[in-house]
Amino acid sequence: MKASVATYSRISWYPFSDEPVIHSKWYMPRLCDPFFLFPEQSPDGKWHLFGHTWVGIEHFISENGISWQPRKMVELRGHSPSLYVEDGVYYLIYEKHNASLPAVSKGRLRRREQEKISYSRFEMRSSTDLILFSEPKVLLDSRMIEFASTGLKKPRISRPQIIRDAAGYRLYFGASHLVLGDSGQKTSRYFALALSSTLEGPYALANEGRALLEPNPDDEYRSMAVGSIKVLPVQDGFVGFECAMYWDKKKGKTSSVLLQLESPDGLVWKRSFRTPILVPPESGWASRYLVACDIHYKAEEGCWYCYFSANAKKGLLPVSESIGLLLGKEPTLRKVFI
Repeated sequence: MKASVATYSRISWYPFSDEPVIHSKWYMPRLCDPFFLFPEQSPDGKWHLFGHTWVGIEHFISENGISWQPRKMVELRGHSPSLYVEDGVYYLIYEKHNASLPAVSKGRLRRREQEKISYSRFEMRSSTDLILFSEPKVLLDSRMIEFASTGLKKPRISRPQIIRDAAGYRLYFGASHLVLGDSGQKTSRYFALALSSTLEGPYALANEGRALLEPNPDDEYRSMAVGSIKVLPVQDGFVGFECAMYWDKKKGKTSSVLLQLESPDGLVWKRSFRTPILVPPESGWASRYLVACDIHYKAEEGCWYCYFSANAKKGLLPVSESIGLLLGKEPTLRKVFI
């Protein structure tokens, strides 16, 4: 049974460790946008986690959800992976905005073909074992989203996730991006929804072609950008977990925060009454920005797992981004005997 909006508002969240569970490496200094599966959800009884680096989408496996080993590169130059599972088939959905290799014909770039594949789009590949994947199919092209090009020379979409409901398929995603002026951090400007009666599309924008959420200069936590949002269906609607970007007036710089959102219909969203779930610490591996997260409930443990990506910068060294873990429990009343 799915939990309710109220249940999520009562969850107490605790960091598993002060250190990340998957550290960035010299060859992948920025490991972003995690998406994971529990052993009971996977084809081989292992934990699986997908994330992306500057090279592409990386696949990790684990026996316990804590110690992770890289398995293979799944998609070169892919970004922001998520998985949708239906009838024993795993659908990997991700964003891509350039070709792996330039197309060459008689010593010259085939400009028309190169231009066609250089636009940001969502692709989907399927697998039954998370080892071999089918050829990609395009789900959504950014050129079809008018506000995806706001502030940009070329349109950009990001962080796709698919949810099925009685009416069909919901494709939530970020649109356009903003480069924060004081740090160079890239983040999604808008949050949007497209709908389809079939998994492979075509997908059409909901909300009369407008974004669901956008930055608001007067919003305490979303004054700069919406950032990333993970959506979960619940008994009485939807909950969202947003890594929002805002201007911290006290510190005089941009910052981020992990917030809980709620919606009765997945279209109209408001911030939960609860306090922020997580803020960047003053120092350490997650002290710069909280970037993205993925959350699932593990019934046998009565516990929510939240893997999240966050980054830090030390001196002149490049920004490093790693994967951390929060654990969530619903408080229980205890009888007191006097």
